[in-house]
Amino acid sequence: MHDSLTKLDLLCLIPLLIVASAPVIMMLTITVSRNLKVIYGFSLIMFAVAFLSVFFIVPHIPHRIEPLLVIDSFSLVFLGTLLCICLLITVISYVYLTQHGGQREEYFVMFFVATLGACVLVTASHFVTFFIGLETLSISLYVLIAFVKHRNYSVEAGVKFLVIASLSTAFLLFGMALMYASTGTMSFTGLADYFSASGLSPLMTIGIGMMLVGIGFKLALVPFHMWIPDVYQGAPAPVTTFIATISKGSVLAISIRFFHAIRGFESGALVITVSVIAVLSMFAGNLLALNQTNFKRLLAYSSIAHLGYLMITLLTGTVLGTQAAVFYMISYMITTVGAFGIISLLSVCESEPEKTDDMKGLFWKNPWIAIVLSLVLLSLAGIPLTAGFIAKFYLVLAGVRSGLWLLVMSLIINSVISIYYYLRIIKIMFTESESQEHVRLTFTGNLVLAIVVIGILVLGIIPSFLSDLLNRFSGMI
Repeated sequence: MHDSLTKLDLLCLIPLLIVASAPVIMMLTITVSRNLKVIYGFSLIMFAVAFLSVFFIVPHIPHRIEPLLVIDSFSLVFLGTLLCICLLITVISYVYLTQHGGQREEYFVMFFVATLGACVLVTASHFVTFFIGLETLSISLYVLIAFVKHRNYSVEAGVKFLVIASLSTAFLLFGMALMYASTGTMSFTGLADYFSASGLSPLMTIGIGMMLVGIGFKLALVPFHMWIPDVYQGAPAPVTTFIATISKGSVLAISIRFFHAIRGFESGALVITVSVIAVLSMFAGNLLALNQTNFKRLLAYSSIAHLGYLMITLLTGTVLGTQAAVFYMISYMITTVGAFGIISLLSVCESEPEKTDDMKGLFWKNPWIAIVLSLVLLSLAGIPLTAGFIAKFYLVLAGVRSGLWLLVMSLIINSVISIYYYLRIIKIMFTESESQEHVRLTFTGNLVLAIVVIGILVLGIIPSFLSDLLNRFSGMI
């Protein structure tokens, strides 16, 4: 009996084991010979194998690896999405790194370590794995953000992220300690049992509040958003893509699981607190983005608003709300890969096209890139026939059914506000410029953009295949 259980544990851990083994093999390879193409090819293979291995686990879920991890439909969908997005970011990263000299193989080592941290987060069901996953992710990002050493602002962004991440970790740990002192358990299952029997105590409330501060920093929610514009601007474009998609997606996944465990949607104080943070994030993010002339900073402020929208799903307490969160996060990841992917693919050794004016006349230089970026921006704005529209529709539906009218109205108002600055970028791209030099992309770069376009249109026009998959989530958390 024990042997069969151990084999099942190992089977369910295969994606994590593959991702964990990759950086070890890479480091051994680098000690023998440095070859960026070999490391890049190996990275693609490992991510592809890890992604395919997820499907072998499906017949065995839900499965708990007590007491640290849980492999269920919720974690598997996030795990598969993260690995698929990592595959796309790997292609973008290679194109970006070929523009820079020096030793670049370590980038993929740290990239895999950061991905491992994200994978641990989405499968965590215990404070220990919560902390280990978060720190593995964060420490890798310190290095990745400052990876382009000859750019002073990249090093500056890395230091800022180090300080902020350390501060948020301190809040999280203190909150976890207070919750453990109150309940005597660190597992989410134990917390759920405790809350159903005893409810919230004052010490518990303080602990949850401190954990919310830590999570707020990680998700860059108002008023913990100060770091995100500088880090988005300073980090290399592929790393910014990783932070905006993989990092935030994994933290959101663990936040949803934790919030369901403590039944936060039943606590009046928590509902009010999260609602205020959500509304402030929506308005602050969109209003700060209105006059931005730096494209990466504009997307940073936009991401604050999008995470504010997603806070609706924490308060619904329903399966529909969780399904809406998963659908929204998948749509947001695809569109964000498109936006930052274009910045990465258009980058040269000296600089990145991060100013909005750098996009001027892009349609006349390469119509394909301009059309893809236009579609990405329209999806972020929530225009019909795009993934972003369906994602926001699901959020509104979940919010209305749970009676969260203030948050739903804030989402609708802010979606209208966001249309202005997204359309402004599109207008700039279609404005004629003095330079008519044609912009060319590699085959792999074009392939990534094609996948992004397919993803946005398929989820926007025929979302039923994904929504049907999510409908199988009966009691997924």
